[in-house]
Amino acid sequence: MYEKYYNFREKPFRLTPDPEYLYLSKQHQGALDHMTYGINQQEGFMAIVGDVGTGKTTLCRRLLDQLDPKIAVALVLNPMLSDMDLLRTCVHDLGVPSLKAVRKLAAKVGGDSDVEASDMEVIVEIEEDPLDHWVNSATKKELIDALNHFLIAQHKKGGATVLIIDEAQNLLLDVLEQLRILSNLETEKDKLLQIIFVGQLEFSQKLQLPELKQLNQRIAIRYEVTPLSEEETRKYINHRLKVAGIGSKVAFSPDAIHRVYLFSGGYPRLINLACDRALLAGYNSQTDYLEEEHAQKGIESLGLQKSTEGRVRSEKPKRNKLYYIIPILVLACAWIGYEFLNSNFGIQKALQSIKTPTLPISAESRVAPVVPSLGAKDSAQKLEPESAPALAQEVEPTHSDPSVSSVETKAGPDGYRIHVGDFSSENEAKLEIEALKDFGFQVYLEKTNSSGQTLHTVYVGPYENEKSAKIHIQALKYSGRTPVLLSATDKG
Repeated sequence: MYEKYYNFREKPFRLTPDPEYLYLSKQHQGALDHMTYGINQQEGFMAIVGDVGTGKTTLCRRLLDQLDPKIAVALVLNPMLSDMDLLRTCVHDLGVPSLKAVRKLAAKVGGDSDVEASDMEVIVEIEEDPLDHWVNSATKKELIDALNHFLIAQHKKGGATVLIIDEAQNLLLDVLEQLRILSNLETEKDKLLQIIFVGQLEFSQKLQLPELKQLNQRIAIRYEVTPLSEEETRKYINHRLKVAGIGSKVAFSPDAIHRVYLFSGGYPRLINLACDRALLAGYNSQTDYLEEEHAQKGIESLGLQKSTEGRVRSEKPKRNKLYYIIPILVLACAWIGYEFLNSNFGIQKALQSIKTPTLPISAESRVAPVVPSLGAKDSAQKLEPESAPALAQEVEPTHSDPSVSSVETKAGPDGYRIHVGDFSSENEAKLEIEALKDFGFQVYLEKTNSSGQTLHTVYVGPYENEKSAKIHIQALKYSGRTPVLLSATDKG
């Protein structure tokens, strides 16, 4: 719709994996270099992984475009195949002839049984059955024997053979085992078949399975493609605009690019979606200069903002430690002074309230932590806090309102805990937990499912008495949070 208005020869932000539009960021150039090196050095197995929408398939297309013509390549885009179907696909896409056809050609050229099987133009002329027919009717042994003959012939010619498998995280275990067996087709010094796995981050986890131990050990090159930075996002947008229309005058303002980055988190697929809609909004306003409002309108029209808004926020830097330490120290000193004035051993009591070991309480069995009391005789005893593992327990979806700074609670056998906040993103919850742990808080996490939505709730505590809890609740308030004081048996 807007192509003619902006003088584009085609839409610049299409979702198709067109290598002409690939912007080679530092990460994408690194992935391409690793694949090229692995092929040239005949490393065997390679694994290129990245999150959804980081441009992995486009990288594969660019690799195909720049490979030497001597290199035979098979690209598998649909890995949801059985081991036999994948083997047939590989043999078919490489154009491997049957051994029967090879022998006929050898007899025709003078009985040379070592004829180059990759010379398909000659072999096809004397092949009785079409390539599809022999591949579909061949046994596994016939397919592997023909492939092995083809790979040896390629190697003698100074060429190489590459199998690229996209969406590799979807490969079945028996298919992965079949690929490992194919890698045994080798000479004493060189791997005859180079196999490149391209998949999502889950593929790296899959390789850790005990059943894939041998395959995992054979992967010589591993590389992860990460999202773009904000500066790379700006260059990515300008690159695609330039490729689509050299004479076009359209431009995104810095604020518009920043808005696109906040939405996309640097993921090329989301950048394309946002920029395409922003161009449409600019076209409706009849302007060549796209402002933040055009980017925002485009993003809102996608209906994806809620699902992606946590991407960039989860990567923000942690606050300075002094932001948390100063209010904690001030309150601790004030409480120690107060206790000293009201007790002969006030300092020891204050130290006990600060050093009381706190353990996260299971949702199934909430048992109060056993804390030895400090009497006058043993007040000098040291209490060594036990390590508190971060547990994620499933609980009933009942939550108090986190906007309330304090609630009425009753001291029970299980003591008290502090509700710090609820997070829709697990990454945000983990960042909050790390920040709190850095400054001495005992923290734990609970997951809650409510109306189909998962909330990640962060708690501090538990504490044996209300005084101990109130010291830390005041410190949390000074740090800008809205803590809620609860009994350990209450739902947070």
